[in-house]
Amino acid sequence: MKVLWKLGEATVREYLDALPSEKRDRPAYTTVMTMMTQLAEKGALSVDRERQPYVYRPAVRRDQVLAVRLKDFLQNVFDGRAEDLVLQLAEETDLTAEELRKIEAKIKAREAAEQPPSTQRKDPKRKRHGRATRSD
Repeated sequence: MKVLWKLGEATVREYLDALPSEKRDRPAYTTVMTMMTQLAEKGALSVDRERQPYVYRPAVRRDQVLAVRLKDFLQNVFDGRAEDLVLQLAEETDLTAEELRKIEAKIKAREAAEQPPSTQRKDPKRKRHGRATRSD
């Protein structure tokens, strides 16, 4: 899927050509064709059968797949505790200062979004600026 998300669309041959060249265990053409057929049957790929060879396109966006996979991983590995996942990542990976700043910014934005909106009292006697709405 990563290759197709990057390419946008591809034939089986184009997909194989886009794989990293250093990969020694490249799958066979028929293996990729079978995999793409199965992914199309499951709704993950769309197929243009009007063209020869067939052209495959992702039918789901990368962010949609990542969200589902992350939620499953979080539930299965961390019992749904996002805090544990984030702490594990912070401890076990070499995050750069820039990556840490981005994470902090996301946290702050999320906190701000969850704050209740400020309750500003509206004065009904207050005059509205703009066009008059009086009809004669």
